[in-house]
Amino acid sequence: MLVALATNAADVQLSPGNKVLYNAVTAATAGDVLILADGVYEEPEVVNLDKNLTIKAAQGAHPVIAQQYYMKLLSSAQVTFIGIKFDGGLYKNGQGANDHCIRPYDDSANKSLTLINCEFCNWKSYILYPQRSNRCMQSMTLNGCYFHDNQRGAVYVETGGTNPLPIAELTVENTTFYGTPAYKPIDIKNGSATPITDPKLRINHCTFYNCGTVRSEQSTDVIINNSIFAAPEGATYAATTCYAGAAINNCLTFNVSHAEGPTITAAVEGDPLFRDAANGDLHINAGSPVFGAGTDGSDIGDPRWLPSFNYYLVGIMTGWMLNTDLMLEKNPANEAEYLIPMTFYAGQEFKIVRSDGYTIDNNDWYPSGLGTNFIITASGDYTVYFRPDGQGGDGWHHGYIYAQMADLGPWETYFGDANWQPEYKSYLSYDATSKKATVYIREDKDAQWKAQVKYHGISAEDGKCYHVALKMKANRDITNVTLKWQDDNNTPNVIYENKTINLAADEEFIYDEVVAGVLGENGSNGILVLDFGFAKLGDIIEIYDVVIEETVCPAPPIYYLVGSMTEWATAPEYLFAENPEVAGEYMLTTTLAAGDAVKVVGIQEQKETWYPNGFGNEYVVDAAHAGETTVYFRPAGNPEWAAFGGYFFIPDNGQGIEEISQEPTANSQKLVIDGQLLIRKNGKIYTTTGVQVK
Repeated sequence: MLVALATNAADVQLSPGNKVLYNAVTAATAGDVLILADGVYEEPEVVNLDKNLTIKAAQGAHPVIAQQYYMKLLSSAQVTFIGIKFDGGLYKNGQGANDHCIRPYDDSANKSLTLINCEFCNWKSYILYPQRSNRCMQSMTLNGCYFHDNQRGAVYVETGGTNPLPIAELTVENTTFYGTPAYKPIDIKNGSATPITDPKLRINHCTFYNCGTVRSEQSTDVIINNSIFAAPEGATYAATTCYAGAAINNCLTFNVSHAEGPTITAAVEGDPLFRDAANGDLHINAGSPVFGAGTDGSDIGDPRWLPSFNYYLVGIMTGWMLNTDLMLEKNPANEAEYLIPMTFYAGQEFKIVRSDGYTIDNNDWYPSGLGTNFIITASGDYTVYFRPDGQGGDGWHHGYIYAQMADLGPWETYFGDANWQPEYKSYLSYDATSKKATVYIREDKDAQWKAQVKYHGISAEDGKCYHVALKMKANRDITNVTLKWQDDNNTPNVIYENKTINLAADEEFIYDEVVAGVLGENGSNGILVLDFGFAKLGDIIEIYDVVIEETVCPAPPIYYLVGSMTEWATAPEYLFAENPEVAGEYMLTTTLAAGDAVKVVGIQEQKETWYPNGFGNEYVVDAAHAGETTVYFRPAGNPEWAAFGGYFFIPDNGQGIEEISQEPTANSQKLVIDGQLLIRKNGKIYTTTGVQVK
């Protein structure tokens, strides 16, 4: 039978509504767990708790039971409530509030009631009635409960009567009783003409404030430990009324005292320093006598009100005020340490303080004293490590603080100005998982090097080629971003790629090129350099999918002279050859006719590049340059060849210009300056196309 019951037990999910609990308890099997979602459960019928059940709040939920009648504990049932709020004034504007909340209703043995982390408010009558006459529970346990804003006491036990079955044990732990000074929060009363032995009473780590006297008549088996009994000034009731044999250990009294009878040990006196007891806030402030006063050295009173001391980072960025969002966490790798990830800007200062989240004691600063702040010298993401015992060792600030800047992976940053001043607030964050770098611009000042980042690649060698690629995206338009692929020694004259681009807001920019390695002055280690000197405050740039890898060099480009004579198509007879005498220069011997329009086109892996680029800028051959000639071409351009588009040069054949001798005369002279043929005639200088020059 027992095996069958256990097997059939189940978790039953409930949603708020009318008679939901009544129906669920009626239909439940012994051992079931009824799980209540957030909301109000109105119960107009008597709920008969007649089987072993657990009734609890769902994870994170705060269900409220609004009942018209008390619940009956029957048939040796053992029932547990967890995380439930019992509001006696909620059902139909308080119609059920004159009744009790839960009480036994037969004389069956072994009934028990356990209430964990439950709340009771707005009750007009006694809330829990574990025994009256011969109707009783075997035991009742309260743990982590809170009684407030009620008109009568929380627990009322009336022993005696005909055929009494007295409650054996009442245990109350980690619980608070607030208000009701005219009624006893716990009242174990002998209701029989013939006194009988009261139940065992255990109270531990509880807080009683302005709620009347705790009474236990006749019993000698009463132990009250580690609890607070306090009232406003002028209270007229005793903290406890217990008979000889009762023991009260390590308990604090304030404005009330224990009646004669019990043995009192290690009594604590003084103001418990509630934060605002008159308005229901019983949190304990620093300096309270409750700290460390317990039987085992623990703090006394309901633990829910005790301060939870934690460590917080405070500094310039918080105005030296406490910010609960900056609480440090235990370092899972070292139990002696705490840590917190932070973004700092250069020049910020901070310390660590110990606090309950509300107040800071003068002795809770680490390190203590003036002039001991930790100062950040470089903006960026950090992890701050803290050791309360000050045993941080070498490299730790006063032994307490170690701030480790986040790993930037392959990135190097510089956020300064053209005069190499200390770093500004701008910084770079690097995610090692996604391999994404994010640049945050936090300084609105134009500066040559305001935001420069470097990505270290591989050792570049002369004659080898490298695939260099990346993607960028900015939150706003950013102009004049300089992208370089250069020497790691920062040698200005060793630049393999120098590209200026503009980033459009939220649009992905893709750079994907093959570049050649060039031997630097001190050896070369290729890096990408990105300069955001024109970025502004609030700009955010993401850089990702970076690739720097050696690759096969592409076939060198080949160049053709094209024009009207080829219908602008390439032809083998117009293919340039390298000039063996001038590096980077090409030459082609051909015949041109006056009126031919010409350009040069370079072809590399099916990609065309025109020299010069654009329309309407082709060179038209005149008579002076027509005929059999050698055309010279430089892909890098030659400013001295401006008359030919800056990229190629066609020598003059002498036609169309009056004949001149090789020897200088008074009137004409042939000059060659920097490789360009010039004609001086009648005191003036002309190009071979007849354009006068200075």
